[in-house]
Amino acid sequence: MYHIEARQSWDNFSHNGVDYCLKHLNSHEVTFNGNNNCKYKFIVTYGLHCFAKDGQEYSISVNYSDSFETRQINLERYYLSKSLRGFIENLDSKKLYETTKDKYFTFEHTNDDLTNQFERCKICLCIFKENRLLRIHVTTAFFDREDKELNHKRFSIFKIAMDTEKKPRRKEIPKEASRK
Repeated sequence: MYHIEARQSWDNFSHNGVDYCLKHLNSHEVTFNGNNNCKYKFIVTYGLHCFAKDGQEYSISVNYSDSFETRQINLERYYLSKSLRGFIENLDSKKLYETTKDKYFTFEHTNDDLTNQFERCKICLCIFKENRLLRIHVTTAFFDREDKELNHKRFSIFKIAMDTEKKPRRKEIPKEASRK
């Protein structure tokens, strides 16, 4: 366990006699190797919204709480969440978009488990420093069907890591990342 203020492990849930494992969303480290032997190590955590969303087509009648809020499990998000670790581990080959609210990236992914269609996904992240550790907190991940035009300001994880490392120490962390 890391010395951070975030939920670091998730308990399984059951639905219709089937057990669903959430250990793929437990906290872990990821290291990105940049130019000039620069290495950036992040602690990665995941939020409830990565696998839960009320009132959606694939939401089921199983509620899950992160001690801050309670939401219905969404099977589409759950199945997508099983791929999140691999996507995060390959952030060094992606470009991140940034808004004033969050950082995110998009990619095409096959929705194998439910629709079997190739669709655009969106993963939203908080990237910050906590207790001298670089952190990535995945706040949400979903199939993006809004077809909105993307923000064109793009950054690499190396630029964001370098900027985050230089920032002065903050007393509080983003509220989305501190839910236990």
